[in-house]
Amino acid sequence: MNASEILMKLSSIDGPSGMERSVIEEIESILGKGFRTNLGGLVHEVKGHGKGKKRIGIFAHADEISLVVSKEAGDGFFYLETVGGVDPKILPASRVKVYTRSGVIKGAIGVMAPHITPPEKKGKVQGYDEILLDASMSDWKKIGVGDRVVIDVSPCELDGKVCGKAIDNRAGCTSLILATENIGKLFLKNDAYFVFSSMEEVGGPGARSVAYQLQLDYAIVVDVTFAENINGTQKIDMGKGPAIGIGPFIDRDFVEKATEIAEENGIKYQIEPLPMRTGTDTDSIRIAWLGIKTLLLSIPILHMHTPVEVVDPKDIQETARLIAHIAAGI
Repeated sequence: MNASEILMKLSSIDGPSGMERSVIEEIESILGKGFRTNLGGLVHEVKGHGKGKKRIGIFAHADEISLVVSKEAGDGFFYLETVGGVDPKILPASRVKVYTRSGVIKGAIGVMAPHITPPEKKGKVQGYDEILLDASMSDWKKIGVGDRVVIDVSPCELDGKVCGKAIDNRAGCTSLILATENIGKLFLKNDAYFVFSSMEEVGGPGARSVAYQLQLDYAIVVDVTFAENINGTQKIDMGKGPAIGIGPFIDRDFVEKATEIAEENGIKYQIEPLPMRTGTDTDSIRIAWLGIKTLLLSIPILHMHTPVEVVDPKDIQETARLIAHIAAGI
């Protein structure tokens, strides 16, 4: 299976938090039938062959950030609010799709032309009290409060990289899909559960509930991280493999085991210091059930939470290799 092809397919599908079904169905079409969780996720089980088996959960969230119609402004215009972390500065001059009860309606988030923009507003970022969805040229009367809105953009390749929306965290989902193929080439002692979870962008109840339901011994969370130098912290580079997180929400012994396995198998990796909460499903999985030994692997990307996120497929492939070897090495 090809990382770029899988990722571009998954990126092209809309799956806002709480509406992940289309993404889950595509993943299931690739992996075969799994079992659906009560909160809209998918679990693909791979049975181990050893005695005294442990239960290992491998997580990637399938949802993406989005918007929601919050109020009518009149004549086909609507106010919006965020579902997850959407910076208002990325929205003006975007095409969007509105998921209504009657189907998908196209629209745009307009912006006043510079010729007629008042001097005091030129060059300033609009807040959500000024940003309006313009559906006036569509069948806008079908749009209602609560309808979800996603930016209408297709993924593309940029000199071997993949650029598009929802790379956070369809890159992680792609690594899990590839890991199921890699794990078939190794002896797996323990039972592995590949979890494509829901609603991470709004707090992560999908992952935590599954971790509790499966009563896991170990969990590997795969998400993305910044491939930019943020506030002088250590830079995580694209093309140098996943970042293994170190911090209080991550099991120290599991980190040492993961780095040892990576080095034994010639797998590229980086280290990411995370002194507080990780901002991923790691935080809720770690305290689920009776407390779960949890590891965080993060794939470096550029321009997080925008429609032009960028990832190097080689990092996805290295992440998949590391997942498989860790699952087989515990």
